[in-house]
Amino acid sequence: MPTAGGSTRIDVPAPGAGPLLPRELLWLYPLVPFITSALLIDDFFEMDRATQLRKFLSTFIPFVAIAGTFHPLYHFVVPGLLRRLPERWHRAALHLVLVVGGSTGISLLIRPLHNAVCGKDLQPLPFAISSVIISCALIFPSLLIQAQRNRTQAVERLAQAERQAALKAQLEALQARTNPHFFFNSINTVASLIPDDPALAERTLERLADLFRYALDSNKTRAVPLKREFDMVTDYLAIQTARFGSRLESKVSLDPQVANYEVPPLMLQPLVENAILHGLADRKRGRVEVSARREGDRVIIEVRDDGPGPGASKHRGTQTSVKDMGERVRLAFGESSHFGLEAAPGGGCLARLALPAV
Repeated sequence: MPTAGGSTRIDVPAPGAGPLLPRELLWLYPLVPFITSALLIDDFFEMDRATQLRKFLSTFIPFVAIAGTFHPLYHFVVPGLLRRLPERWHRAALHLVLVVGGSTGISLLIRPLHNAVCGKDLQPLPFAISSVIISCALIFPSLLIQAQRNRTQAVERLAQAERQAALKAQLEALQARTNPHFFFNSINTVASLIPDDPALAERTLERLADLFRYALDSNKTRAVPLKREFDMVTDYLAIQTARFGSRLESKVSLDPQVANYEVPPLMLQPLVENAILHGLADRKRGRVEVSARREGDRVIIEVRDDGPGPGASKHRGTQTSVKDMGERVRLAFGESSHFGLEAAPGGGCLARLALPAV
């Protein structure tokens, strides 16, 4: 049951996306050797300048060599390797092999330079062990810190995407309510009812005001009880029934067990609107049914019409509302939720939402 109109794509970053190492390391790299030399070398400030320089270089050379190797490696190469590894222990093994193997290789390459500058003859094994210790102390805590930061940022971006989807749906619903055709048709309906049924005209006008108020207030909350959403749908159907008269039949059924289940506001209205649009298109009569119930660990919400069925309506749209609804449901309820259109038993179209009950 598509609607005409444009669509704004909402890109949701994949959880865990982001750099592997903190960007702050770029300015920490040149500072750490100064700090460690001053803190870890006994009587560092009492040495002569030449000795201080040699002691400092003994720390600076391996540290900068390790940092200068691993940071580009983890920025350009490792992300692509990690994407190919499905299991967590595979990724952990990759980190271990890279850090231990890489630091060992680095120690073999820089040992001649280190010995020449520092005036020492460090043996390969002790120097390799020192390089591995420095690498592990630098890389592994940095990976853990950045991984937690990436997870936090992914959650924040997902929440922002959900808010954008909700706001987009609210704005579109408000736009639909203020659509000149709907507005003038509703006002004309009220005007035509005044001479013959002023009480019904008054109730219809009140329902129209309630729809506007609900659309305006919906941007203040991310979720409403399902009962509130069904009340809005009932008002909407009452207005359309007053407009179409006996051409439109409707039924609303809400299981009390799910009355307090929370859903994003204005989630059902586009489905009901499309059911009427396609169910009554070029037909003398049409029926729309809206229901919600609990089935096991799922809350099932259905909007059914008795029209020509999915893809068979003469009223053509861009099908963006179907994609938008699927995206909004996924953002609000996670991957365990489902939204889809299918042919209704006995004919017509069935829009079905299957949402996690808890």
